[in-house]
Amino acid sequence: MSVVPQGKSVQALYRDYREGNLLVNRSYQRKLVWSVDEKRQLIDSILKGYPIPLILLAERPDVHGSGRFEIVDGIQRFNAIFTFIENYFDYEGKYFDVTEFARAKQAADDGVFLPVYAMPLLSPVECANLLDYQLAVTIYPTADESQITEVFGRVNSGGRQLSPQEQRQAGVSSEFARLIRTLSSEIRGDVSRDVLLLSDMPEISVDSAREPHGYGVKAEQIFWCRQGILSVKQLRESEDEQMLADIAASILSSEPLPASKELLDKLYDPAAEEGKDIDARLATYGSRRLMDDIKRTFSVLRQTIAQCDDSPNYLRSKVRPGTSYPIKAPFYAIFMAFFDLVVTQQKTPEPNASIVNALDGLDSRLSKGAHYETTDNRSRNIKITKGLIQEQFIAMTEGALGHGPALLLDFENALRRSRIETPRYEFKQGILRLDNDRGIDSDLLARLTETACGIANLGPNADGYIFIGVADRGEHATRIETLDGAVPRQIAGHYVVGVDREARVLDWSLDSYVRFIVDAFQKAEITDPLRTQILASFDAVTVHDLSVIRIRVPQQTDVSFVSGKAYYREGSSTIEIEGPRLVAVSKLFK
Repeated sequence: MSVVPQGKSVQALYRDYREGNLLVNRSYQRKLVWSVDEKRQLIDSILKGYPIPLILLAERPDVHGSGRFEIVDGIQRFNAIFTFIENYFDYEGKYFDVTEFARAKQAADDGVFLPVYAMPLLSPVECANLLDYQLAVTIYPTADESQITEVFGRVNSGGRQLSPQEQRQAGVSSEFARLIRTLSSEIRGDVSRDVLLLSDMPEISVDSAREPHGYGVKAEQIFWCRQGILSVKQLRESEDEQMLADIAASILSSEPLPASKELLDKLYDPAAEEGKDIDARLATYGSRRLMDDIKRTFSVLRQTIAQCDDSPNYLRSKVRPGTSYPIKAPFYAIFMAFFDLVVTQQKTPEPNASIVNALDGLDSRLSKGAHYETTDNRSRNIKITKGLIQEQFIAMTEGALGHGPALLLDFENALRRSRIETPRYEFKQGILRLDNDRGIDSDLLARLTETACGIANLGPNADGYIFIGVADRGEHATRIETLDGAVPRQIAGHYVVGVDREARVLDWSLDSYVRFIVDAFQKAEITDPLRTQILASFDAVTVHDLSVIRIRVPQQTDVSFVSGKAYYREGSSTIEIEGPRLVAVSKLFK
């Protein structure tokens, strides 16, 4: 196999970028982490004609098709160059002149980005020099993702800019490493499919108020930073993943692990006994089960805090009052105490319980190790924490639909994912019309079954979801507030309005409301197994005391039909398909 560097101009690579040929595989790739100053330094090097490091791409035609490439090394440089061309930041007070580059001008005219015309611009010569600059690109042909992961690890493991946790993750494809990557992404809220376009990365990357990039996920709103557990800098350096690795390993080991960098390093080393042992324990416990248990605990903990006070840094102000230092160690004790009560003992916080008040000054009560936290230290701290709050937990009683708060994290992530994976998600404010008569929209119920069919026909790669109780238009949310007095909760560009208000208008219980929708699916002529699976997939999620109905559309192995007709999703629209289009869709399942 020959791997030879070649020169590719910025102009040609921008074309690949906008044509969707540059891909990011999140199973091994880092987030967008460069600061604006680092981006400007790269632009400075290019405009001065200095060499910059090699770009490494992987070609997997059997997976992605020909002419499409996974970025193994170079994602930060690509993002810096392309976002400079698209006027997201300046260089020495000047912006790239998009009128000097037809492809960028076309993207601006199409509304892909907002161009800058009035500010000082680079000269035509400077724009041409940037576009003509030749990047050294090596294309690595392979069909094996494990080989790419290994190469990524070798390229990045010695990088001075990598944090300790990023160095642990680089090039490691163990089941434990995959679990922590996925779990941390879900808790941060930067979830997405495993492989996505480079142009989609800003939507799921972490931004901060101190240095805004225009990314989709705001650090100050992420649970870790909002409650003062981690600083924004620590979040950018993946210390949230380090904390989750610590928590997950402690759960799997049935006792708190010593808080040791060396031990964490060994857990990520497939050749170390500790790495082999943690993967064996994970296989016994089950990855899916562990992920669900940790997410459930996070959801209950978040709602418990929000019931007391949802203001920023509220937990830190209680646990360690009068300080701005992060509360990593106390939070470990709090989380493990909640895990024992919620998961192990199957309890739930009492309604309106002042649990956070019971944690007032917790940090001063906890024992601390001289150099690092030992198993004994941490066990005592968890016991102290649990003793303060356990009387405010009661035995759990599942409602008719179950889950409740435990689905909150998944729900919020679905709202975020829908911005990139629009066809797999559908949102409806409810089943009542928004006119003054407030009658049931019978056509809507028929369209829901067609929509479910259309989502199922997107292919066998992922589930889809329909949410009832969520408006995706501001004017609808305003109308609902006027009609029903329900105050919408805005999350990720959507408006959570709940269905409780409609149940009250109809004088139904929530169970009766759900049964009405279930009956519509039961009566619809949806092909099996889709029909049976959907009927078993109704859930309710509680969002700030608002109930949202979630209907999961499981991935299928064949084309689905409603009353003999096939449907497909284009963006947020559901269309009937037949003839050549139906044949093309059927090939997705072969």
